[in-house]
Amino acid sequence: MNTIPPSAEPGPAEQLSAGHASAEPASAGPASVLLAVRLERRWVTQPGRHGIVVHGRTLRDLHASAQQALALRLGASTPPPVQVCPHSPELDTLAHARRRYQDALRAAVQKLRGDNVSWTDVAQACHVRIATAQDVVNGEAENGL
Repeated sequence: MNTIPPSAEPGPAEQLSAGHASAEPASAGPASVLLAVRLERRWVTQPGRHGIVVHGRTLRDLHASAQQALALRLGASTPPPVQVCPHSPELDTLAHARRRYQDALRAAVQKLRGDNVSWTDVAQACHVRIATAQDVVNGEAENGL
């Protein structure tokens, strides 16, 4: 059974990406973050600071249910911003691997650029787009990988 430690902070693995539930920008203040685990054939949230527990077959369903439940709980007429963060040991491992890749890519790009290698050659050598190579040294490519 997957459980989330009460003090767990969502890391990059749990952050939503284009392939997951909607990560809509929060226009009405900070989004409520709900940690979710997979139980049997459903995603289920852990009770957060608002005390709501919702479930859904997909992360998109879970996100919609969480917005509806939170709107009811807060008495809001519009759906409040919600961020669903999937959590599992495997997702944590993936996040760690992405951070290691990001660090290795940054080191390689910096070394090559330090040797006056062109951006085109850096990108080709690292198997990334030129914009990605440039962004990684500026710290802007964290979520783009």
